[in-house]
Order: sequence, then structure tokens, then C-alpha cells
Amino acid sequence: MTDPHPDETDAEPDDDQRRRISDLAANVTHLAGSVTHLAAENVTHLAENVSHLAEDAWNRLDFRRRLVLAGLGLRQGVRRMRGSLVPILTAGVAAWIAYAIAHELLGHPTPFFAPIASWICLGFTYNRVPRKVLEIGAGVALGVVIGELILAGFGAGGWQLALGLPIAALIARVLDRGDLFTIQAGVNAMVVVGMGTIVSPVTGAGPSRFLDAVVGSGVALLFTVLFPGDIVYRPRRYVANLLAELATAYSMLAEGLREGNRERLRDAHAQLRGIQGIVEDTHTVLQSSADIIRLSPTLRRHRAQVDELSRQLELSTRAAHTTEMLLRQSRGVVDERGPLPIIAGLLDDTAAALHAMSGSVRHWNTPKRARILAIELAAKCAPGAANITDWRRNVLLSVMRSVAIDLLQLTGLSRVQARVYLPDAAGDIGGPEAVVTGDEGSAVWGAADFKE
Repeated sequence: MTDPHPDETDAEPDDDQRRRISDLAANVTHLAGSVTHLAAENVTHLAENVSHLAEDAWNRLDFRRRLVLAGLGLRQGVRRMRGSLVPILTAGVAAWIAYAIAHELLGHPTPFFAPIASWICLGFTYNRVPRKVLEIGAGVALGVVIGELILAGFGAGGWQLALGLPIAALIARVLDRGDLFTIQAGVNAMVVVGMGTIVSPVTGAGPSRFLDAVVGSGVALLFTVLFPGDIVYRPRRYVANLLAELATAYSMLAEGLREGNRERLRDAHAQLRGIQGIVEDTHTVLQSSADIIRLSPTLRRHRAQVDELSRQLELSTRAAHTTEMLLRQSRGVVDERGPLPIIAGLLDDTAAALHAMSGSVRHWNTPKRARILAIELAAKCAPGAANITDWRRNVLLSVMRSVAIDLLQLTGLSRVQARVYLPDAAGDIGGPEAVVTGDEGSAVWGAADFKE
């Protein structure tokens, strides 16, 4: 018997198959959309990373930024030269006296170990510690003695020179833990053995070289005791230079914001990179002064000043980090909103306060003008006073409030005292009578130093 509806049984699986195909197509479409979205996000993140890498590479390679760093390095080099002028001249006089004693009084024909030992011991800085001078001088003398013994026993040559270094260094490590002692022992042992390869009547000086080294070291020690130098001048100069260069960075940043000039913002970024080297040098100088004070009871009267300079370094480093944050925010705001003359004015005020603080530290005067400028800056950082309503610009203003706190602390206030001068949303500003007593402020520039 023939089926009255022959196509219905075949139609049902066809409809089911169509539904499955439709569902599969929908799933594929959804999956493709997810993959496309994920790929787009990854491409966006990759583009951002490439952009940051390209920007960093540009900062490293850009000639204009090279000029900024070169200018900063040249200024630091000139400052180092001026700061080392007197110590180097003093070392030159000591070397001449050591040579004269060995040549005229002891009758040595070429006593060049005397001036060499004197120069090595004194160096080119004000921070000359008697113990370190003795350590270096003893290392020179030990190296000369070991070199002479090797010359007398084995002669001069390459293997003798290679033998002198480890022998001198190992003996030095047994006798003293100082690095300079070991270095000088090894160097001078090699120098003496190396000189033995030169055939000349004046080079075969024998024991006289040891006496020359003793004379040079003795003259250096005498100069160290008689002319100890000012152990606070050098760290003071370094901290003052750090504050001045930080002020330069703020001036560059102010120009970039006032004109909406991204290139000038890059210049400020290069300036901040260069400042990191000054921070490290300043830390080394302050550590050296602190070590001298610990070793010399007669110099402990300078401890308060060195402690204050260490405090200045810590606050300046914090201010540099805050400046980096301000710079990053400024780039985005300039790209989106263009010039920011109001914030630029605040940055100019910051640079002026830092310059005033630099002068106070350099001449060690009470930073009255710097504090006045910092208080005025804090007053201008009130949201109402700045007349800023855009949220992105308010972010910059928020960072500037942190900068104002750093400046107030640089002038000697504790953080609690500094916050009194920072206006809140209502614009209230604390006066001198509202200063809160705190134990984190300066032990040198207290509130009483600012009273007329």
C-alpha cells in the first residue's frame, strides 16, 4: 500500500539537520567574535607596550635629550672640578714636600715613590680620614717591600710580576681587612717588579723605595691632621646642586605645560634621569662625612648638620619621584586637553622655591624665603583657588599638593606641621601660630629660627 505522505518522513531529518547547522553557525560566529575581541585587546596592549618601548628608546637615542643630559653632566663636571681644586692643590704641595724630603734630606736621586704615595693617600677630596690615610700608606709600603724581596730573590720578569700580585694581596688580607690596603699592596708590588725590568742606575734604588713610600705616606698623614678640611662643605654643595637641578626639571616641565609642548616634557624626563646620578653621588658623599664624624670625636659637633643634609637628600629624592609621577600625568593631559597655564604657574613657583632652598643649603642660612614661597605655593594648591574643574587637571593639582608638602618639609617642617599649611577644600590655611609640634622635622631649622 502506497504511503499517502511520502515526503514527511524525509522532511523531518532535513529540518533537524538545518537546526543543527544553524546552531553550529551561531556558535562559530560567537567564537569568531570572541577571538576577534581578544585579538583586538591583545593588539591594543601590544601597541601600547610597543609605544612605551619606542618612547623609552627615543628618550635614549634622541639627540635633543642627549644635549640635555650632556649639559647636566657638564655642569656637574664643572662643580666637581671647583670642589676638588683646593684638595688637589693641597695634594700637589704635599707631593712636592715629600719629594724634597726624600731627595734633599735622604739623598735619593729619583724618589718618585714619595710623591706618588703622598698623592695616593690624600686623593682629591676634602674627606680625608686619618685611618684611611694610614691604611693606604701602609699598603703602599707593604707592596714596595714585597716587590723588593721578589726582585732580590727571583729577578724581574713576567712571571715574577704575576707572582708579586697574589703574594702581596694575600699577605695584605691577613694583616688588614681594608680594601684600599690590599689594592695598594698589590699595585705597588707589581710596580716595583715592573721597574726592575728597566736597566738603569737610578732604578736600582733598592730599599730607598721603601723609605720614599714611608716619607710620602707620613707627609700625607701630617697634612690630614693639620688640614682636615670642612667635612660639611662638600655634602652641602652636593645637596644644593641636587636641589638646583631639580628646580631646572620643574622649569622645563612648566614650559612644556604652558605651551603644550611634548618635546619640552621629554626634556624634563631626560633631566630627571640625569638627577638620579646626582642622588647616588650625594649619598656617597654624605656617607663618607658620616664615617669621618664617627671616627673623629673632635668633628662630632658637625653631626647635626650632616644629619640635616641626609634628611634633605631623602626629601629631595622623594620630590624627584613625585616629579616623575607629575610628568607622566602631564603627558596624558597635554595630549587630551592641550596647554595647562595654571598648573605651569604652580610649577614655576616650585622651581623658585627649590632655587631658594638650594641657596640656603649652599650658604647654610635659615631658609626663610624658601619657606615663604612654599607656603604661598601650598595656598595656591587649594581646589577653589586654582579654579580647576576638569578631573584630569585635578589629578595634577593633587600631585602638586604632594609637591608642596615636600617643599615645606625641606624648609625644616615635619610632615604634620607641613600639612597645616596645605589648604583643604574650603581653602583654610594654617598660620605660624598653628604649627603643630612634631619629631620628624629638622633639628637645625626649627620654628624658632624663622621668628623675626
